[in-house]
Amino acid sequence: MRAAWRDGRLGAAAVALPIALFLGLTLVLPVGAVVRAAFLDGDGGFTLSPHLGLLLMSFAKLWSFTVLPDAWTLAHYGTILQDTPQMLGRTLLYCGVAAGVDALLAAVIAYLMLRTNLPGRRVLDYLATASLAVPGVVLGIGYLRLFKGVEVPGTSVALLATWFPITLAFTVRRLPYALRSCVASLQQVHPSLEEAATNLGATRFRVLRRIVLPLMLGGVIAGGITAFVTAAVELSVTIVLLASSAQAPVALGIYFYLQSMTGRGPGAALGVVAVAVVALGTWLSQRALRGRGALRE
Repeated sequence: MRAAWRDGRLGAAAVALPIALFLGLTLVLPVGAVVRAAFLDGDGGFTLSPHLGLLLMSFAKLWSFTVLPDAWTLAHYGTILQDTPQMLGRTLLYCGVAAGVDALLAAVIAYLMLRTNLPGRRVLDYLATASLAVPGVVLGIGYLRLFKGVEVPGTSVALLATWFPITLAFTVRRLPYALRSCVASLQQVHPSLEEAATNLGATRFRVLRRIVLPLMLGGVIAGGITAFVTAAVELSVTIVLLASSAQAPVALGIYFYLQSMTGRGPGAALGVVAVAVVALGTWLSQRALRGRGALRE
């Protein structure tokens, strides 16, 4: 017992146990209660979790007051295949452009923050992250006022009638996600690698191109994918800036479908597609980070 006190094991345990008890009471039990409530009702019977309910609704032809649908169909998926190819194309356009710009901006900001002595470089981080504190509806209304009366250069088309404001809003709102990924990736690249290359005669641009960028590429890719998949399900700013239904992306298509009783099945099917896209993007993001991490090792 005295030996245990001397080597610090009992002292560490005396500190760790109260902390574990505190976390258990304040975190584990509440989360467990939520998980239990997601699968059990007040009588102990099984109910449906949100994702499972969405999946079942996408296949339901008739669903009354039963646990499972009364009749099944694939027609809802046929409906969205017929109605939403253009929505998918617009989503790829808006979110693809936003993700590409976010990845580029995030990589540049991360490099300026961590590898230069530029005065006020932290301000870039604060400005990029500030969009997390601004609701999408507020940002959308701000863009409506900012671009009111502005026309596309050389034409008479109002800028608000194009896809530019929506894409710009996606870029601003998802930049923090890409930035955090790029910063974390660059922090794992030790500056001594760049110093060694510089001592061997490499220029700053060559060091950036041959050492820094390849080693942080996984974080850049992961940040871009994260920005893409989260922008793909963005609704608040989209519903404010949408000029016409002809510009609607997938997230707004789900909203339109769910406004009617007959559209709930196709809306659920499109929701399943959106969940699958987010899940695939998350998996690809993790693969990109693991792959570049293995390369560094």
